[in-house]
Order: sequence, then structure tokens, then C-alpha cells
Amino acid sequence: MSNITIRQMQADEISEVTRLLTSYAFRSTPSLPERAAWEKDLAYRDEATYFAVFDDNQPRASAVSSTITQNIRGKFYQGGAIGAVTTHPAGRRQGYARAMLTALLARMREDGYAISVLYPFRESFYQRLGYTSFPQSKQARFSPVALQPLLKKDLDGDVELMELAQGFELYQDYLSLQHQRIHGFGRFSPKIESSLRDQNAYWLAVARSHGEVKGMMLYKIKGYGDDFQVAHFWYHDIQGRYLLLEWFARHIDHVKSIEVHLPPSEQPETWWADLNMNVASVGAPMGRVVDITRLNGMSIGPGSFTAHVHDEYCPWNSGTYRFEQSDGQLQINPATSADCNLSIQAVSALIYGTHEPATFAIRDWGDPSEQIQATMLSMFTPQQPYLYETF
Repeated sequence: MSNITIRQMQADEISEVTRLLTSYAFRSTPSLPERAAWEKDLAYRDEATYFAVFDDNQPRASAVSSTITQNIRGKFYQGGAIGAVTTHPAGRRQGYARAMLTALLARMREDGYAISVLYPFRESFYQRLGYTSFPQSKQARFSPVALQPLLKKDLDGDVELMELAQGFELYQDYLSLQHQRIHGFGRFSPKIESSLRDQNAYWLAVARSHGEVKGMMLYKIKGYGDDFQVAHFWYHDIQGRYLLLEWFARHIDHVKSIEVHLPPSEQPETWWADLNMNVASVGAPMGRVVDITRLNGMSIGPGSFTAHVHDEYCPWNSGTYRFEQSDGQLQINPATSADCNLSIQAVSALIYGTHEPATFAIRDWGDPSEQIQATMLSMFTPQQPYLYETF
């Protein structure tokens, strides 16, 4: 009979276990990556928590959780960003991944986290674990030729080009502004983010007017006559947007097309006429509540209701609570009776603003009455969270 153990990996185990399982799951193999290169990549993750499932000391599944700070309705919460969830072929379809992730959620609670986010390989798998889906980000692709008229416009500003390593601190400061204003925006620790600077794989374009920063974007050019690929496109106002679009126009004779990654709220097809834009959706992240008692403080609308919450995988959340606004902020306290039943998926959907309460019964997430649904919408207005970090 095999001996199954689920535990946090020790430092000397991480490189070898993840080199095998992560490479097998996400890379073209064989061969496996060189050990030195793999260990160099892991150096940025020494603050992360690695869990694995072992069958008679043989690794059968692994996952990593990195600390992320997420803006939820104007308040920052610490959470665990789960990535690199892998299972060896010999361990698949045996419940190992589910058991490992359950243990990892328990560890997050011990570490004081309020929420968890991830990018799913299959939404339904993680939905059963308590996660709810965010709106999909967008990938817009178009030729810069139609933007040529912008070259004749006086936009009262200019764009400075630099290597990312040169302007990294400037970009980090600008990201901090986005972090404060965008619901759902999550950031890793400074050490993990520094890997972007050290790789120096992007150009940084900074739009300014009279010395004031109006927008920034990170991009790379695959080659002459090829794609101009924008990883992040930020602007403070309309002037910043069009200064950056004018920068695209300066590449009419250089690149074939522009490819821009955008938040779900953007409408790039309205930017300019005749762009013949192809807009595609890209994989959406998911989020869940790890500890209900740590959610207090986010900005919400008026209202109050009680609910009995059920959470199979984080049982400490199961119980009866009063959700109410106090001085504009969410307060959650124990209650003795409930207006309705809610699953943890429903609670997660409410704080992120991603699903209508009227759908909860259809999804088997609860049974709020129409009156309670109206209260929920008043308190937790619909939102379009944008996670930012990818992992």
C-alpha cells in the first residue's frame, strides 16, 4: 500500500521537484531545462510557499503560492497567488491536486491571507474549490497605418523611449497609482517584480505633457516587418492615450501590426476609425475568499443582510454572518439567524462584483430572495476587476 503525504517542500527539494513537474506540464520536453537556469528563475520566488504530494517519496503533484497584494473596492488585502499547479501523469485523476490545494488554502489562512487568486487550466475545476471567474482581458490587434493622421495633430506632449531597466523605478511608481485606483489590481512583492527589470525584455515608452506623466507602456518589437507587442498599456487621461497611439503611428514603416494587451473595461475598437481591429479575449483569472473575517474595510454601498455561508474547502468560513455597511465600509460579524444561504463562491462573487445575485440559485450558490438580491446589488455594485499580474 502506497504512503501518500501532502506537505510544504523544503528548500533543497524545490528545484528538483518543480524542474520535473512544471517543465513536463508547461514546456516542450524533453529535455528538461538546465539546472542552473532553473534555479536562477526560482531565486525570485524564495518568498513563495511550495507544496507537493508525494507517493512513497515520489513527487506526484506540486503548486506554488506567492504573496500578492490586491485592491478590492479600494482596500488592499494580502492574498496567495497560486501558480504552477501540476500533476505527474502517474498521479492524475486521483484527487491529489484538490487535496494539495486544500492544504495550501489552509496554509494561506495561517499566514493571515484574506483572498486567493489564480489562472485556471479549467474554470469548473477551480469553481468547485470556491473560486469565481473575473472578466476576460483583451488582446487587440491592428495595423498602425490608420493612425497616420495623428502625426499631424498637436497633442501638446511627447513620448520618451528608454530601456525598462533605465526607467524601472519610474514605471513602478506609475504602477502604484494603478494599484490604488483599479479594483482587482494585484501586485507581487518588490523582489518578484524586480525580475522584470533584470530581464530587461521590454522597451518603456513614457508619455508626458509639460513634464507631467500622462501614460506609459511596455513593449517589444519582434523584428522589422513583424509585430509590435505591448504587454501593458496605461494612460492617465485621453491625452496620454493619444500620445501613445501617435507613437504607434511612428512605426508605420517599421512593423506590420500592433498587438496590445488591455484590461476588460477597455474599448479599443472606438479609439480611431478604420483600424479594422481584431479584439480577442484572453484567459481570465479567478479569485476566492480565504478568510471571511479578514474582509472588513472595503468600500461598499448602503445595506445589510445576514447569510449562512458554506465553504467545503475552507471550513472555518462556514457559519452565519451579518454583512453590513458602517461609515461606508464593509463590516462582517457573526449572526444568530440568516436571511439566505450562500456558498463561498457567492461571497467571492459579491466582493469582486463579477456575478449577478439573481444567478446564485441557478448556479447552486445560494437562495437570496429578490429583496436580498437588491440589497446585495446596492452594497456590492457590479465591477470589472483587473488582476494585472500574470503567473
